[in-house]
Amino acid sequence: MWSVGKWFGADRSEPSHRQDSSPGSPLTATRYDEQYYREHAEAGLDYLNHGFWHESYARMVSETTLQEAYPKPFAIDAGCACGSILKGFKDLPVYDRVLGVDLSDHMVALGRKRFGFADSELMAGSIANLPVESGAVSLVHSAQVLEHIPDVMVDAILDEFARVLRPGGRAFLCLDAMRTGETKEMYMGDPTHVNIQPVLYWTKKLQRRGLLFDIEAYNRFARSRLGPTDGDPRSFYESYPNWSAWTLIRSD
Repeated sequence: MWSVGKWFGADRSEPSHRQDSSPGSPLTATRYDEQYYREHAEAGLDYLNHGFWHESYARMVSETTLQEAYPKPFAIDAGCACGSILKGFKDLPVYDRVLGVDLSDHMVALGRKRFGFADSELMAGSIANLPVESGAVSLVHSAQVLEHIPDVMVDAILDEFARVLRPGGRAFLCLDAMRTGETKEMYMGDPTHVNIQPVLYWTKKLQRRGLLFDIEAYNRFARSRLGPTDGDPRSFYESYPNWSAWTLIRSD
């Protein structure tokens, strides 16, 4: 799932970095069901939106991770909600196969109806048990998902990311994580944010699985001129300076 504070799906948007942690926060759902979808849509993040933002973002991630250089590129979007970013990947003339997996049956049903995904492209299930053979995937993408995962489940999910990636395959992960001087409360506007951790917590876990920080990919992300808004020259990197993003490569 994505967080309202960073991922407004509209073509033109100015997402704020911080969630509203006040008692008046509109987000109260603790299950990923119809209420969760409705509350986020009312707060400004409709998971069924798809447009310039999603198309540009999918292209930026694909170029950052050099997907055209892989034979038969295969992208997984882990925690894809209704699949609006997945559609961006699918519509590119890059991928031989795409797959989105999300815990929410409700979100998956909405996405299949709205975007026309086949059952084999958008599935309800656990991202700790991806229905993919080992070493098959050239891109694991996950945006604003891992902070929703209880600590006890994180290792199994990261093990699964490492399992499905090819040697030399890449991952692009965004999530809410505490930086120096920040507090957990700054990210607690969504009650499903159950695992707000320091950046180093995630980096250590990823490295232990052979998912290494790819500085060349991060440089491509930072230098990309692709951005979220048609007609606005600002890139994703410039528009969202508070993203915590990991560009990773699986060691051989």
